[in-house]
Amino acid sequence: MRAWIEGQPVDRHEAITAAARVLGGARVPVLGGLAGDVAALRAAYRLALKIGASIDCEGSDALYAELGALAGAGAMATTWAEARSRADLLLVVGSKAGSHPLLAELAAAPAPLIGVAARDVVRLDTGPADLARNLAWLRALIGGRLPQAAGTDELNQLAAKVRTARFGVAVYDPLELGEPAVAMLQGLVRDLNENTRFSSLALGVAPAARLALTVSAWTTGDPPRIGLGRGYPEHDPWRFDARRLTASGEADAALWLCALAHGEKPPAGPASIGLFGRADGSEAGIVIEVAVPGEAGTSVCFDERRATLVAIGTGSPSRDSSAAAVLAAIEAAIGGKEAAC
Repeated sequence: MRAWIEGQPVDRHEAITAAARVLGGARVPVLGGLAGDVAALRAAYRLALKIGASIDCEGSDALYAELGALAGAGAMATTWAEARSRADLLLVVGSKAGSHPLLAELAAAPAPLIGVAARDVVRLDTGPADLARNLAWLRALIGGRLPQAAGTDELNQLAAKVRTARFGVAVYDPLELGEPAVAMLQGLVRDLNENTRFSSLALGVAPAARLALTVSAWTTGDPPRIGLGRGYPEHDPWRFDARRLTASGEADAALWLCALAHGEKPPAGPASIGLFGRADGSEAGIVIEVAVPGEAGTSVCFDERRATLVAIGTGSPSRDSSAAAVLAAIEAAIGGKEAAC
């Protein structure tokens, strides 16, 4: 695997040593991206604890739009695979969910478990400024709390259609809706369940963020945006936002993990280090190319259709070239630095 320092090709071990020197000497280091497999994320958390870094993931803004509503009032959610098997109606909320490739695949498939050859697809897409308002109106109409009026004809028809579903699924993009509108949508789903079966399906949250949430939960008990500078996990969605920390200059070193074939580039900032599955040396000050999960041996990643962890690829897991191995090598090269307490 290749490596670069300031755009110049170098030996990988030289790049690992340079990365260790930068991270080991940082006062406020950040680990971001977290686009990799389970082994890489576990190694990232070990490194973050070693150096007292904060840790955040790609796509965490969308993740938190969903988590905020979940923490406030709960949620009723299903998986893409379950919706494909059972849903006879899809309520598509917003334009981003409407253009997601998994929606097109879902809409075109039959629902074999309820004997539906072609499911209905209805849409609520009136622009971001009006989505929350129209969701509230739709919920009030369905709950009988708002009388039908001339100005709500389209919503009246939509409400009548949604109420007839045998198993409906509201499909949405959490980042497009934002936390208040996601909470309103979940309230609508709860109301519909008084008379029929209805659930929700979030599309648009990066699989890397779903995986990071899973690994972070079993490692620290909290979602990403964790600080480990005091030797134990502290959760704060604003304080430990990796992009905010680098943009504000609070962080003096940042390592970005982008082992997947398509991942976010690290933000501009001082002492940037990138671990990339596809690299050309221009992505950061120090760049180390790593194996893409599933392309070199078996890796455990998040499957968006089944909403669970799955093994991808074949053969023995990659060793020296994997992101987990490189992160472990950086940790070992840092030596005896411990997190401040």
